[in-house]
Amino acid sequence: MPRKAAVDHQIVSISVDLGVTTPDNLRHIDFGLEKDTGDDDTVTWTIHFKFQERESTSDDFVDVVTLDVKVKVKNHPAAEATAKEGLNDSQVDHLNGPVTVASQKLSEGTVTESQMSRLVEGTLPKHFDNE
Repeated sequence: MPRKAAVDHQIVSISVDLGVTTPDNLRHIDFGLEKDTGDDDTVTWTIHFKFQERESTSDDFVDVVTLDVKVKVKNHPAAEATAKEGLNDSQVDHLNGPVTVASQKLSEGTVTESQMSRLVEGTLPKHFDNE
């Protein structure tokens, strides 16, 4: 009987949109992850982050902060795991807590875009907090 060749599967491109709405339904976070592999096999991950608010649950959400964050190579495994498995409780807590507060401060001008980007990217390694 002929032997079958081993097949190695690798995702080279993926886009995943994950969302978190606060319990009061007045704030929403879109946390999009996008993976791309270049012709030279260089992998890049990007977080497409959007923080939205509204005055009441009958209103439409309004964009407050929109950022595209390039993910550092050290966080690629966490980005891959989050894209495949979704956000875990530690990540949701981080987004609903420090990231929400910083988003409001960014819109007020007391947090920089660079600080905000680092905090948003800090969501990824929290994927492994529950292990």
